[in-house]
Amino acid sequence: MKLIYKQLFKQVIKDKIFLSLLLLLTMLTSLSFFFVMGSIDGNIKILNSLQNLTANQQLYKSALNSNMILAYTFWLSLVSLSIVVFVMFFYRFFRTNKKQIGCIKTLGFKNSSLQFFFIAFTAVLSIWGAILGLLGGYVLSAILIRANTKTYDVTGLTKSISGFSLVIGLVVSTIIFCIVALLCYGFVRNKEAGSLLAGNSIQNRFPVTLKIADKISRIVPVHKRLSLRIALRKPLSILLLFVSVMSFNVCMILGQSLNISSAKIFNAQTTGHNYEYQIQYQEYKTTDMFSNVMMYIDSASTITINNYEIKCTVSGLYDINALYELQNKNNKLLTTPNAGYVYINPELSEIYGVKIGDILVVTIADEQHQFIVGEIAANAQTNHIYMNGEQLTEILDIPAGSYNGAFSADKLKGGTVTSKEQRIEELNRNSVSNKTSAVINQVTGVLVGIILIFLVLHISFQDNTHDILILSMLGHPTKYIRKLLIDVYLPVLWVVFVITLTPSILLARAIQNSLSVSTNDYMPFGINLFVLIIAFVLMNLIYYGVQAAFSLRIKKIIEKEEITDIIYAE
Repeated sequence: MKLIYKQLFKQVIKDKIFLSLLLLLTMLTSLSFFFVMGSIDGNIKILNSLQNLTANQQLYKSALNSNMILAYTFWLSLVSLSIVVFVMFFYRFFRTNKKQIGCIKTLGFKNSSLQFFFIAFTAVLSIWGAILGLLGGYVLSAILIRANTKTYDVTGLTKSISGFSLVIGLVVSTIIFCIVALLCYGFVRNKEAGSLLAGNSIQNRFPVTLKIADKISRIVPVHKRLSLRIALRKPLSILLLFVSVMSFNVCMILGQSLNISSAKIFNAQTTGHNYEYQIQYQEYKTTDMFSNVMMYIDSASTITINNYEIKCTVSGLYDINALYELQNKNNKLLTTPNAGYVYINPELSEIYGVKIGDILVVTIADEQHQFIVGEIAANAQTNHIYMNGEQLTEILDIPAGSYNGAFSADKLKGGTVTSKEQRIEELNRNSVSNKTSAVINQVTGVLVGIILIFLVLHISFQDNTHDILILSMLGHPTKYIRKLLIDVYLPVLWVVFVITLTPSILLARAIQNSLSVSTNDYMPFGINLFVLIIAFVLMNLIYYGVQAAFSLRIKKIIEKEEITDIIYAE
């Protein structure tokens, strides 16, 4: 048995590029998880043990809970992508080594013995990747801790990873990948040894795909038809190319969007906010205010949208003046809301799909009220909606003209005063936090996208090894072979990039909206042409890197005179 396992091990590690990228992917899956959890576990435990939290500590605790959701969301996403790559690896291994597996079966070895080897190999590979990711994530988590110290002005933060997180990041991921290995053995489990020795393959049994490839190739000029027909004869590779490019695009767009969202939120909370001070009172006041003051009344409320209950603050406005100029998305100044109408914040529109003219159900003082959405206030305060102040005093059953907040050009006595400088500082802190999350998502996502594109192109080029070597034996020059079998993948890559661009943008928007809902933290979606250009350039660099690596491999095979062995191995 040891000799059989040794032989299988030699076969498994032949494709060192594929294995290296698979190890790197499992490491990144673990690293991205422990990078975030290393800054959360110890600090959330300390905060949970405290009975009274300061305002900054409460904000920090909410941020930790949001980041925890992000960590698990990305962990699930990367585990799913890793599963796809494991399936690709085992599918190719069993297809290429079916004769060797058949020989082993003829010697009387049972499926259970062979399954054990592949499960054990997967366990070792994934646990090593997870441990490397754990070490890297633990060290890098200090970056998040420093950012949180600056953002939330808290001290005494610790770097720690809980036992539960270790189980998730090390054990659970390894078990999942081992289950995948077990299922992938199904490619050869029920096949007779004779069938495997005969080399029967399902490849090229589907003439429909060849007909489709022929029809598509007729679109291009005559001198490029043969190359395109050869590239399209393996639809699985093209499908994987679609998945890889789309994943790469989504990661690039999502990471950039998180950066853009920080700037959008900052602009929304400063544009039209012309007051120098915001004053909030614990009790309702009815006395007259000084000049250069805009009074309002705040009340806690809950908005019901489908199955969601969203806690927010409803602000009753008596008038709108130059101190706080509410604007819609077209930068048009809004007037005081009429009774029965509300102005909503952009979050309700972009994340929950509320439109102008919709009926909004708002719970105020434990009673439900219905309002018509009159406008979307683009520069609304975070988690605020606006209604007529006189109507709100009637709902709250308090004297007309009551207020518990004011925007002022001058500093007033009494109440809790927040200056413009303090407000800008708080926005900058939140911007640092959002940008940190953006870096986490973008760096991890882009690396994973690069790995996937590299793998798919590497597989596509490898699939042409047989044809390349035959053409070389027939005396065709390397330039002709490369143009016929390799260069065609670059325009295919361009076409796939263009086709998947719109779906990638829509998917990135859906993912970001879902994150906003799950973390209860509004992240407006944004995109620009620059990130698309960078994605296209980077994708081309990946292609040329794979092409160069594959060309070196072909040259090495020819120099070692292994052409005949590879041809007959197929």
